[in-house]
Amino acid sequence: MVVIKVKEIFNQDMLGSRENGLILRQKVEEELSRSSIVVIDFEGIDLTTQGFVDEFIGVLIREKGLDFVREHIKIKNASDFVKLIIQLVISYSKKAA
Repeated sequence: MVVIKVKEIFNQDMLGSRENGLILRQKVEEELSRSSIVVIDFEGIDLTTQGFVDEFIGVLIREKGLDFVREHIKIKNASDFVKLIIQLVISYSKKAA
């Protein structure tokens, strides 16, 4: 298991661009090639935009399927707002998978 601390990558408490979502997704994909489970630790992140979350997890769901993402990617220390955005993105991404 590998833990990715989002705050250490971006050093911000609000993440709001698809570009940053792409950076995180690429990091997750890189770690998945070495480990079967990747934990995304959102400690210190207060807000994200839908675009950021879609680029990071929505694309993975559409490419690899919701079951793969649920099995291999775990979310930790997400604020209620971040959890809400993640759930929204999962909801529409699983329909497109």
